[in-house]
Amino acid sequence: MQKLYAIACVIGWGFFYAFAYLAVASLNDAEWMSVIYGLLSFAGFVAGMLCWVRLVRGKRPVIRTMPTGVARVRRPL
Repeated sequence: MQKLYAIACVIGWGFFYAFAYLAVASLNDAEWMSVIYGLLSFAGFVAGMLCWVRLVRGKRPVIRTMPTGVARVRRPL
């Protein structure tokens, strides 16, 4: 399920960037086209953010406490 959310996140952000560019760079006389592009861009933003939040929601930062007097061993990344 994580891969599905990751793919949907990338597609959502792609929609956001593509339609935001079209909304800003459109040189046509029809103003409603820019509005449609803006709405599609916002939909891509919402989809990308929702999927991103869904991906990172289950991950918690790892906080390890070491007892005093124990040597700390460094592990390679």
